[in-house]
Amino acid sequence: MSDLFRPNWSALPETYWTEIFGDDRPVAVEIGPGLGEFLEFVAKHQPDWNFFAVERSRARAATVRRRIDAARLTNARVLSAPAECVLAILRDSSVDRFYIQFPDPWWKRRHKRRRLMTPQLATQLCRVLRPGGAIEFITDVEEYYDVGRAALRSERRLIEISTDPELQTATSFARKAIKRGWKLHAATYRKLAVD
Repeated sequence: MSDLFRPNWSALPETYWTEIFGDDRPVAVEIGPGLGEFLEFVAKHQPDWNFFAVERSRARAATVRRRIDAARLTNARVLSAPAECVLAILRDSSVDRFYIQFPDPWWKRRHKRRRLMTPQLATQLCRVLRPGGAIEFITDVEEYYDVGRAALRSERRLIEISTDPELQTATSFARKAIKRGWKLHAATYRKLAVD
Protein backbone atom coordinates (compact mmCIF):
# COMPACT_ATOMS: atom_id res chain seq x y z
CA MET A 1 0.00 0.00 0.00
CA SER A 2 1.45 3.37 -0.96
CA ASP A 3 1.11 6.66 0.85
CA LEU A 4 -1.72 8.76 -0.51
CA PHE A 5 -0.05 12.00 0.52
CA ARG A 6 3.53 12.65 1.46
CA PRO A 7 4.38 16.36 1.58
CA ASN A 8 7.78 17.57 0.45
CA TRP A 9 8.86 19.53 3.52
CA SER A 10 12.13 20.49 1.88
CA ALA A 11 10.08 22.64 -0.50
CA LEU A 12 9.52 25.21 2.27
CA PRO A 13 11.44 28.26 1.02
CA GLU A 14 14.41 29.52 3.01
CA THR A 15 12.77 32.95 2.99
CA TYR A 16 9.54 31.87 4.70
CA TRP A 17 10.01 34.15 7.72
CA THR A 18 10.64 37.10 5.41
CA GLU A 19 7.51 36.21 3.47
CA ILE A 20 5.46 35.99 6.67
CA PHE A 21 6.73 39.18 8.31
CA GLY A 22 8.04 41.24 5.39
CA ASP A 23 11.48 41.74 6.96
CA ASP A 24 14.50 39.79 8.19
CA ARG A 25 14.37 40.51 11.93
CA PRO A 26 15.12 37.69 14.39
CA VAL A 27 12.19 35.34 15.03
CA ALA A 28 10.90 34.04 18.36
CA VAL A 29 8.26 31.30 18.49
CA GLU A 30 5.85 30.92 21.38
CA ILE A 31 4.31 27.48 21.75
CA GLY A 32 0.88 27.65 23.37
CA PRO A 33 0.26 31.40 23.72
CA GLY A 34 -2.95 30.95 25.73
CA LEU A 35 -4.76 34.29 25.63
CA GLY A 36 -1.85 36.05 23.93
CA GLU A 37 -0.81 38.23 26.88
CA PHE A 38 2.86 37.27 26.73
CA LEU A 39 2.93 37.52 22.93
CA GLU A 40 1.50 41.04 23.12
CA PHE A 41 3.94 42.02 25.89
CA VAL A 42 7.11 40.87 24.10
CA ALA A 43 5.99 42.12 20.68
CA LYS A 44 5.39 45.61 22.13
CA HIS A 45 8.61 45.68 24.15
CA GLN A 46 10.86 44.17 21.48
CA PRO A 47 9.82 45.80 18.20
CA ASP A 48 13.10 44.76 16.57
CA TRP A 49 12.02 41.09 16.77
CA ASN A 50 9.24 39.10 15.08
CA PHE A 51 7.02 36.81 17.17
CA PHE A 52 5.19 33.76 15.86
CA ALA A 53 2.77 31.87 18.12
CA VAL A 54 1.59 28.30 17.60
CA GLU A 55 -1.70 27.41 19.33
CA ARG A 56 -3.45 24.04 19.03
CA SER A 57 -6.91 25.44 19.90
CA ARG A 58 -8.60 27.32 17.06
CA ALA A 59 -10.71 29.32 19.51
CA ARG A 60 -7.65 30.45 21.46
CA ALA A 61 -5.74 31.22 18.27
CA ALA A 62 -8.67 33.43 17.19
CA THR A 63 -8.55 35.20 20.57
CA VAL A 64 -4.81 35.77 20.15
CA ARG A 65 -5.33 37.06 16.61
CA ARG A 66 -7.92 39.58 17.84
CA ARG A 67 -5.50 40.70 20.57
CA ILE A 68 -2.71 41.19 18.00
CA ASP A 69 -5.05 43.16 15.74
CA ALA A 70 -6.37 45.33 18.60
CA ALA A 71 -2.81 46.18 19.67
CA ARG A 72 -1.85 46.85 16.03
CA LEU A 73 1.21 44.65 16.29
CA THR A 74 2.91 44.23 12.93
CA ASN A 75 5.59 41.96 14.36
CA ALA A 76 3.31 39.20 15.73
CA ARG A 77 1.43 36.34 14.08
CA VAL A 78 -0.47 33.29 15.33
CA LEU A 79 -1.16 29.95 13.69
CA SER A 80 -3.64 27.32 14.86
CA ALA A 81 -1.86 23.97 14.59
CA PRO A 82 -0.18 21.33 16.75
CA ALA A 83 3.32 22.49 17.68
CA GLU A 84 4.84 19.16 16.68
CA CYS A 85 3.51 19.56 13.13
CA VAL A 86 4.81 23.11 12.80
CA LEU A 87 8.24 22.18 14.17
CA ALA A 88 8.45 19.31 11.70
CA ILE A 89 8.26 21.67 8.72
CA LEU A 90 10.52 24.46 9.97
CA ARG A 91 14.02 24.51 8.57
CA ASP A 92 17.08 23.74 10.67
CA SER A 93 18.52 26.74 12.55
CA SER A 94 15.68 29.08 11.52
CA VAL A 95 14.37 30.33 14.91
CA ASP A 96 16.23 32.56 17.35
CA ARG A 97 14.18 31.85 20.49
CA PHE A 98 11.37 29.64 21.78
CA TYR A 99 8.98 30.44 24.63
CA ILE A 100 6.98 27.73 26.38
CA GLN A 101 4.89 29.26 29.14
CA PHE A 102 2.63 27.29 31.50
CA PRO A 103 1.96 24.25 29.30
CA ASP A 104 -0.82 21.94 30.46
CA PRO A 105 0.70 19.50 33.00
CA TRP A 106 -1.89 16.79 32.19
CA TRP A 107 -2.23 15.69 35.79
CA LYS A 108 -3.88 12.29 35.33
CA ARG A 109 -1.52 9.36 34.76
CA ARG A 110 -3.39 8.21 31.66
CA HIS A 111 -3.06 11.71 30.13
CA LYS A 112 0.67 12.19 30.74
CA ARG A 113 1.40 10.95 27.20
CA ARG A 114 -0.15 14.24 26.01
CA ARG A 115 2.46 16.37 27.76
CA LEU A 116 4.30 18.77 25.50
CA MET A 117 7.66 18.60 27.27
CA THR A 118 9.42 15.44 26.05
CA PRO A 119 12.94 14.58 24.89
CA GLN A 120 11.52 14.34 21.35
CA LEU A 121 10.27 17.93 21.56
CA ALA A 122 13.66 19.07 22.92
CA THR A 123 15.37 17.47 19.93
CA GLN A 124 12.99 19.20 17.49
CA LEU A 125 13.38 22.57 19.24
CA CYS A 126 17.15 22.23 19.17
CA ARG A 127 17.16 21.31 15.49
CA VAL A 128 15.13 24.40 14.56
CA LEU A 129 16.96 26.74 16.97
CA ARG A 130 19.89 28.77 15.66
CA PRO A 131 23.24 28.27 17.42
CA GLY A 132 23.27 30.73 20.33
CA GLY A 133 19.46 30.81 20.39
CA ALA A 134 17.48 30.02 23.55
CA ILE A 135 14.45 28.10 24.83
CA GLU A 136 12.59 29.53 27.84
CA PHE A 137 10.30 27.23 29.82
CA ILE A 138 8.08 28.46 32.68
CA THR A 139 5.53 26.62 34.81
CA ASP A 140 3.94 26.87 38.24
CA VAL A 141 3.93 23.07 38.65
CA GLU A 142 7.16 21.84 40.25
CA GLU A 143 6.71 18.23 39.08
CA TYR A 144 6.23 19.37 35.50
CA TYR A 145 9.19 21.74 35.80
CA ASP A 146 11.34 18.72 36.64
CA VAL A 147 9.89 16.83 33.65
CA GLY A 148 10.53 19.79 31.33
CA ARG A 149 14.08 20.34 32.55
CA ALA A 150 14.86 16.64 32.19
CA ALA A 151 13.59 16.76 28.59
CA LEU A 152 15.69 19.84 27.77
CA ARG A 153 18.76 18.42 29.53
CA SER A 154 18.47 15.29 27.41
CA GLU A 155 19.53 17.37 24.42
CA ARG A 156 23.35 17.54 24.56
CA ARG A 157 23.49 20.73 22.45
CA LEU A 158 21.63 22.76 25.12
CA ILE A 159 23.12 24.39 28.22
CA GLU A 160 21.17 26.03 31.03
CA ILE A 161 21.57 29.80 31.47
CA SER A 162 19.88 32.44 33.66
CA THR A 163 16.27 33.42 32.96
CA ASP A 164 15.03 37.01 32.53
CA PRO A 165 12.79 37.62 35.59
CA GLU A 166 10.76 40.36 33.84
CA LEU A 167 9.38 37.89 31.31
CA GLN A 168 8.24 35.46 34.00
CA THR A 169 5.27 37.58 35.13
CA ALA A 170 3.84 38.72 31.79
CA THR A 171 0.77 36.44 31.82
CA SER A 172 -2.39 36.04 33.87
CA PHE A 173 -1.22 32.47 34.62
CA ALA A 174 1.89 33.89 36.30
CA ARG A 175 -0.01 36.59 38.19
CA LYS A 176 -2.60 34.09 39.48
CA ALA A 177 0.14 31.73 40.63
CA ILE A 178 1.96 34.54 42.46
CA LYS A 179 -1.29 35.74 44.05
CA ARG A 180 -1.93 32.21 45.33
CA GLY A 181 1.58 32.08 46.77
CA TRP A 182 2.80 29.49 44.28
CA LYS A 183 6.38 29.54 43.07
CA LEU A 184 7.15 30.12 39.42
CA HIS A 185 9.70 27.71 38.01
CA ALA A 186 11.68 29.00 35.03
CA ALA A 187 14.56 27.57 33.05
CA THR A 188 16.32 28.88 29.96
CA TYR A 189 18.57 26.81 27.73
CA ARG A 190 20.93 28.10 25.03
CA LYS A 191 21.97 26.10 21.99
CA LEU A 192 25.70 25.63 21.73
CA ALA A 193 27.38 27.01 18.63
CA VAL A 194 29.05 23.65 17.92
CA ASP A 195 26.97 20.52 17.30
